[in-house]
Order: sequence, then C-alpha cells, then structure tokens
Amino acid sequence: MLKAIIVDDEALPMKYLKKLLSETGQIEMCHTFMNPLDACDFVKSNLVDLAFLDIAMPEIDGMRLSGLLMDIDDTIDVVFVTAYDHYAVQAFEMGAVDYVLKPVSAQRLAKTLDKIKKRPRTGSQRLAAIALTAGQEQRLLYEELLTEQETKVLRLIADGLSNKEIVPLLNITAETVKFHVKNLYRKLGVNNRVRALQRAIELRILA
Repeated sequence: MLKAIIVDDEALPMKYLKKLLSETGQIEMCHTFMNPLDACDFVKSNLVDLAFLDIAMPEIDGMRLSGLLMDIDDTIDVVFVTAYDHYAVQAFEMGAVDYVLKPVSAQRLAKTLDKIKKRPRTGSQRLAAIALTAGQEQRLLYEELLTEQETKVLRLIADGLSNKEIVPLLNITAETVKFHVKNLYRKLGVNNRVRALQRAIELRILA
C-alpha cells in the first residue's frame, strides 16, 4: 500500500483525485494540501511514497515544488497532474514518474499506479508485517532484511557519497541506487539520509 500526497491550489480537482485514489484500493494514506509549503513540512516528518503535483500554482509551481520535495526525500515518486501538455518534456527531465492531464480518469490513473507498482520495493511489506520486540532482536531483524547491496549503499552513504557518486562504485544505474536508498528508508523507518545513518548507528548495523 502506498502513502501519497496531493498538492493543488484548486480544491475540487484535488478532492476528485483523492476520491479516485481511494477507490483504487492501492493507497494506504492520502493527504491533500493547497499550500506547497505545508506539503514540504509534512514530508519532513512523514514517509511519503508518491506525490501528485499540480504544475500551475501561484508562488510555488509544481516544478519548483518537485525540487523542494526531492531535496527533503529524493525517493518520492512524483506525478504531475495538469491541464497543460506543454510541460511534459520538462517534467520527465526532472525525473517524474508520470504526467497526467486533467480531468484525470480512473483508467488513466490505473496506468500510473500500475507503472509505480512495477517499480521495485523489496522487503517493505515483509517488514511491516513483523512485530519488532527488544533492541537486540530489532537489530538482527534489520540486518536480516537489508540485502548485501543495500548494506553497501548504506556504508557509502555513511562515507558521505551522493547517489551519483555511488553509481560507478557499485557499477549500477542511478535508478537502481535510488531504489536501494528508498528500500533502506522503508526498512529503517526514516525518510532522509541523516535519519537513516542515525538509525543504523542506533541498531549497530554500521560497525
């Protein structure tokens, strides 16, 4: 199940999109915001998988908001929802997962969610299903759930390397690094690098 946010300066299309998302049965949580800064504040302290952003908003448009959200948590999947089609190239250049024109239909939304569902999210469902107990058992559980590659990524993050710098060291693509980082965040219950390292130290995953 995905955790999502919607940011739009128009209430009606935002409520309609939230209704469509709730009817898919794939969204665990969906918060809506008319103020982009409120959305940023929410992401700072909550795990979010997916952000639906309107592009044409006053003061802070969707493109700029996408950058702000990615600065907070670069694993969020962004979908632009707009009445205009001439931003598509720019949107995909910014790494958007999809670009959907208003009015959004249930069929078109299903294609977007199907695309997102096919993106790797290894281990998160298993972690959510396991009841964690004392500190030693918790540490062993996290060590078990982290794959060898995820552990390597975690250690490189601890060394201060960016996603781009990790790519050649592990001989993987930037997208694969992003997937590993997102899985790390999910498994450790955090939403940024600083918290991931703090959590790893607390659990003594990093020697």
